[in-house]
Amino acid sequence: MNHSVLWADIGLLATAVVWGAAFAVLKDTLNTFQPMTLLAVRFALAAMILSMIFIRRVSRMRWVDLKAGFIVGFLLFLGFIAQTYGLVYTTAGKNAFLTTTYVVVVPFMGWVLTRRFPGFHAFLSAGLCIAGVGFLTLGGEGVGGFNKGDALTLLCAVFYSAQLMSIDHYAKRMDPILLAVTQMVAMVVFCGIFAIPFETWPTDISVRGLMGMAYLVLFATVLAFAVQMTAQRHSPPTHVSLILSTESFFGALTGVVFLGERFTGKMTLGAAFVFGAILVAEVLPRWVRQTTET
Repeated sequence: MNHSVLWADIGLLATAVVWGAAFAVLKDTLNTFQPMTLLAVRFALAAMILSMIFIRRVSRMRWVDLKAGFIVGFLLFLGFIAQTYGLVYTTAGKNAFLTTTYVVVVPFMGWVLTRRFPGFHAFLSAGLCIAGVGFLTLGGEGVGGFNKGDALTLLCAVFYSAQLMSIDHYAKRMDPILLAVTQMVAMVVFCGIFAIPFETWPTDISVRGLMGMAYLVLFATVLAFAVQMTAQRHSPPTHVSLILSTESFFGALTGVVFLGERFTGKMTLGAAFVFGAILVAEVLPRWVRQTTET
């Protein structure tokens, strides 16, 4: 493994930790801000900060860069909407694991787009994932079994898969920082369209709510997206998705530690099935290739 790939992997793992913790932070911050308002403010501040840091690169932005960012940003918008509203109705831990099912979706989406058969391991991975989702959503306590929050979270996994594929397409063709900034601008536009007429600004913003917003802006958005865009120039989308999928573990952990959420035995088994599906999707084909080559 060369140094570029190694540093990319380290950066992606750090991003997974930050995003994992963001599940609990986001759920807590939703007590202060309504979903669309939270997302609009989060990405507006993040876009301004990144633009100020990389003012020279942003000043060279072309129309084609803005167009690419709005395509990626629209897919991100759909994913965030489904995930954020899903988090209103389900737990942070379940939301984290169900979100990472996008890793299983990526090979099938690639099959549709490139007409390359993903391999039989993809179907095994899908089967494990479906079983894991069943245990996770039907074994929960206090969330009514499978609920609309779980359904929305599964839908967000599909949108995140499409966004990951679009990043892979554009990140190798343009400045990754410009891609990060333009997709954030797109998020502000799309979220603002719904937030302004349908939501109200909170009348009482607590210190906890401000701290939550600060974490989401500085760490879970500015730092994490800049690292993801840069790292994905050195790693294929399936490799990226495997590392980022560990956010599910960190998301469930922070939900238990900071929000007092409880994982039942069935939910733990479901989480193990989902993570097993991720390993089958990413590790098994590499192991087979190495075995046949030797």
